[in-house]
Amino acid sequence: MRGLYEEYQSLRTEIAQKQNARLYILAFTVAANGTIISSLLGDRFVPPTPVDLYALALISLSIGMLIVAELLTIQSSQQIRIIAEYIRVLIEPNDRCLQWEAQWKHFREHYGGNKMPTGASKPLAIFYGFLTISVYLISYVTRLHTCLYAIAIVSVLGLISLCCSLDLYFRKTHGWKVRWFSEEE
Repeated sequence: MRGLYEEYQSLRTEIAQKQNARLYILAFTVAANGTIISSLLGDRFVPPTPVDLYALALISLSIGMLIVAELLTIQSSQQIRIIAEYIRVLIEPNDRCLQWEAQWKHFREHYGGNKMPTGASKPLAIFYGFLTISVYLISYVTRLHTCLYAIAIVSVLGLISLCCSLDLYFRKTHGWKVRWFSEEE
């Protein structure tokens, strides 16, 4: 039983570390995007020429960082879900004292319905989606929309970022499927 408890503690610690990692990713992304956008729209902002490669590079970099941050957040969120299900399905049934994941799932299903929070994934998805839209709209302030290839690059990157936000919110891609569900799927 001691080994089971140690495994449980180790896995709960790993979940906490992955939750912290998502917040560190968010903090870095916000700081980096703030720096990029402030340098782009700083005090010396002069309306750009019809094709401003500097603005295109910075906006593309900003959205590219959002995509990387979202992918890292998705990966951490998926790993949290996998570990939580592992605990609930394979560890908790062997010890009546270890019931956090099972109790939380039961509470969400029977008392909270769709109103219960499912963790930080959905709020992070909404935040990343709004941040993507905000950065995308800067392409209009800098008049990148006047150049077809510039707005095409920014639009494709923006759509990829929004797709990542949707995946983080709705959990539909392959990585969200946990292999050891007991009664689901």
